[in-house]
Amino acid sequence: MRTAAAAVASTAVAAAGLVFATASSAHATGHGEGYYGVWASGVNVRAGGGEQCYLYPSAANCPTVQTTVSSPAQVWVYCQQEGAQSVGGNPYWVWVLTSSGHRGYMASYYTDNATNWIDGVPTC
Repeated sequence: MRTAAAAVASTAVAAAGLVFATASSAHATGHGEGYYGVWASGVNVRAGGGEQCYLYPSAANCPTVQTTVSSPAQVWVYCQQEGAQSVGGNPYWVWVLTSSGHRGYMASYYTDNATNWIDGVPTC
């Protein structure tokens, strides 16, 4: 009986660990602000251009490349905005913080997310 109880308890602890492990990776499936992977190389993180950049992000409206990021990097996504330019058929741009401390817009197309719009991430 003790062995069976210990096995059940061990299984419950392992299952709880799986729940917590998947909760921490929920951002990868689009559930709010947080870290998202970048799947490409040399992705530009842009700023500059004033109000046009903030309201309608695009390569033209955000002319200053702050930095580039490459897979397997992760960026912290704060918010998202429909841009003046679609990249890969995705019209959204995300305001990110890179591991090097740079902030700016990046085409959402390059984030590891199954859809164009990232669920739970607010509009900028």
